[in-house]
Amino acid sequence: MECLGEIQTKLPHSTLEQVCKRILPPGVYKFLFGPLSEFPVVRRLTGILFGALSGVGLFFGLLQNIAMTTVQRVVVGCVFVALCSLGGMFSSLFRCSVLLMFPSMIGSQGRTFLMIYVLHGLYQGPIVNIQRNVQDVASSMGCNIDLQITHSKVMWRMLTEPYVQVVQEIVNDSGEFQEETQNVSKQFQNIRDEVMGQYGYDSLGKESAHTSNSTQEEYVVKTRARCDYVVQEGIGRCQEWFNVKWEECMNTIQAPLINHFLCVPLHFHFLCNIMRVMTSWCGEKIPVEGNFGQTFDKLNDSINRLAEHFTTNVVLEKLEQQSVFGVDILQDFSKELSRVFQEKTIIAEKIAGVINFLLSFTFITVFTSAFGYVRQYCRNIHFDNVYITTYFRQIDARRMGAGKRHLLPLKKSERESLINPWSLSIHPSELMPVIVGFLQVASLALFVCVLLAVDGILYNIFDLIRRHTFTTYSVTGVHHIDIVIGGDSMLARLLRKTIGAFNTSSNLDVQSSNFQCLPQPHPLSQSNYFWIFIPLLLMCLMCCLQVYTNRLRRVITAFYFPKREKRRILFLYNLQIQKRIFFIKRQRHRLRNQKQTFIKVLSAVLAPLKRVGCRLRWCWVCDEFVSQNQAVECSSAGCTMIYCQQCWTDLDNICYACFPQQSGQQDSGSESDVYYGC
Repeated sequence: MECLGEIQTKLPHSTLEQVCKRILPPGVYKFLFGPLSEFPVVRRLTGILFGALSGVGLFFGLLQNIAMTTVQRVVVGCVFVALCSLGGMFSSLFRCSVLLMFPSMIGSQGRTFLMIYVLHGLYQGPIVNIQRNVQDVASSMGCNIDLQITHSKVMWRMLTEPYVQVVQEIVNDSGEFQEETQNVSKQFQNIRDEVMGQYGYDSLGKESAHTSNSTQEEYVVKTRARCDYVVQEGIGRCQEWFNVKWEECMNTIQAPLINHFLCVPLHFHFLCNIMRVMTSWCGEKIPVEGNFGQTFDKLNDSINRLAEHFTTNVVLEKLEQQSVFGVDILQDFSKELSRVFQEKTIIAEKIAGVINFLLSFTFITVFTSAFGYVRQYCRNIHFDNVYITTYFRQIDARRMGAGKRHLLPLKKSERESLINPWSLSIHPSELMPVIVGFLQVASLALFVCVLLAVDGILYNIFDLIRRHTFTTYSVTGVHHIDIVIGGDSMLARLLRKTIGAFNTSSNLDVQSSNFQCLPQPHPLSQSNYFWIFIPLLLMCLMCCLQVYTNRLRRVITAFYFPKREKRRILFLYNLQIQKRIFFIKRQRHRLRNQKQTFIKVLSAVLAPLKRVGCRLRWCWVCDEFVSQNQAVECSSAGCTMIYCQQCWTDLDNICYACFPQQSGQQDSGSESDVYYGC
C-alpha cells in the first residue's frame, strides 16, 4: 500500500514550521522541531524553566484569592512551583496544556472567568453601594427616631419633674410634718376631753350618759347633766351663802332676840330654789347642734389617723414597651441598626469570599479544559479534525501531480464539513458557539444595566431626601406655680407643708436640628464603571475571537504532537476521499427519494406563489436559496428540480432525480485509490 508520509525530501508540514524555518537560526529551529533525542540536557533545563514560570503564574491565578497566612502561602507556592517544574521537565502533555490555557482564556472558559469577574465587580460596585446607601438611609431613620425619643424624654421630664419634686419635698419634710401632726393631736386632746370627759356633773345616777347610742346623744345627756349640776351647785352655794351671812349677822349683833329678829331675812333659804327655773331651760334650750356628734366623730377619727406614725415613699412604676420590628425603641435605635447591619455585612463578606473562590475555581477550569482538549486530541482521531492544513494541501498537491483522485477545490457540499483555518469568515459549524456567547454577554449586560439603573435611581432618591428633609426643632416650655397660704394657724401650717410644695418654677428652651441625621448617599465612582464595562467589552471581543483561538488550539497541540497530527490529517484526507467516491451515488439516492416524497406537496404549496409571480428557489443538493439568474432547472418535462451552478457542476450536469438509471461519467478512481495513512 502506498504511503504518503514517505517522501525523499522532508518538507515542513505546518505553516508554523515553515515560518520558524525561515526566521529562526538553524540551531533553534532544530531544537524546536527536531527529534526529542537531540539536546536532551537543554530540553530538560528549558522544561524546568518553563514549568517554574508557568507554576508561578498558575499559583497566583489559583491561590491568590484563597485566604492563607504568609508562611502557608510560601510553603504551598514552593511545592506547587516544584511540581510544575517536574511536569514541565518530563511531560509534553503538561507543557501543551499550559500553552493551551491562553487560547482557552479567549474562548468560553475565559468568558466564564470574566463573567465571574464582572459579578465580583457588580458586588464590589453597585451591590455594595446599594447596601451602603440603604444602610445610610436606615441609620438616618434610626438617628431621627433617636432624636424624636430624646425630645419626647425632655418634654416628659419637664412635665413630670415638678410632681416628682413635690413628692420629694414631702418626703424630705416628713419629720416636720410628723411634729405638726403631733401638735395638732395634743391641742385637739383638750376638745376631746371636753366632749368625752366626765366632769361638770354628778355622775351618780347618770349612767344613761354612758349608755347612749351615739356621741350626739351622749353629749346632749352630759350637757343637760352639767346644766342640772350647775343649777344644784348654785342652789347649794346660795344656801351656803345664806348660812354664812346668818352666822356673820348673828356674830355682829350680840343682843339676843334682836339679832334673831334682824337677821331673820338671812334665814330665807327657800329663795335659792328660784334657780330651779333654769332646769326646764336646760332641757329645752340646750345649745348643742344636731350634727355636732357626727362632726366630732369624723374629726376625732381624722386626728387619730393624723397622729399615727407618718411615712412617705416615692414609688416609680416603669411600663415595658413592646418592641417595634424586634427593636426596643426606648433603647438606642441607631446602635441596634448598626448591630443588625454588622451581621448583614459579615454575611456579605462571606459571599465575597465565595465569589473569590469561584474566581480561583474558574481559573482551574481553564486549565482542566486545556488539559481535556489535549487528551481528546491524542485519543479521539475525530476530535476537532476538520481543518484544511498545510499538510492536507501538500497531500492533495502530491496526489494531483501523480494524476490520482484529489479533493481541492472542495465541492460545495463538502465545504460544510471542512474549515479553512486561514479564512477570516466564520464557518457555519463555528457560528453557534459565537451566538451562544453573544447571548450570554447580552443577558449579563442587561443584568448589569438593570443593577446600575437601580443603583442610580436609589442614589437620586436618597439625594433628594437629603436635600429636602432638613428640619429644625425648637422645644420650649414654662412651668410656674405659686400657691400662697396665709395665717399662722395649725391648718395653715399644715397646708403650707403639703400644698405649698407645689410652688415650683422651670423653663425649657432646646434648639436642635437633624443635620447629623441626614443620609449621605454615595454615587458609583468611575473606576467601578470601568471594572464592570471593560470586562463586558472584552467578553464581546472574545466572542468574535473565539473562532480563531479555537483554531489556534490545534496549532499548539500539533507543535507538541507532530506525529499524532500527521496521522489525524491522513485520516481526515482518506475519509474525505471515501466521501468523494460515494458522492454521486449518495446524491442520486437522496434526490430520487426527495422527488418521490415531496414534489407533489411542494407543488401544491408553491402554486399560489407562482400565480402572483413570486417563486422561491433553492438548491436540492446544498439546500441553499439561489437567485433566478444562477438557478439551473431540470429541462425534463414534469421535473421541478433546481440546482445552483456549483452543485450542477459537481453532479456532472446530470439530474439524477429524473434519470436515476444513468450513472453519468464513471468515477476515475476505485477502492484501490483510497489511502490509509500508516
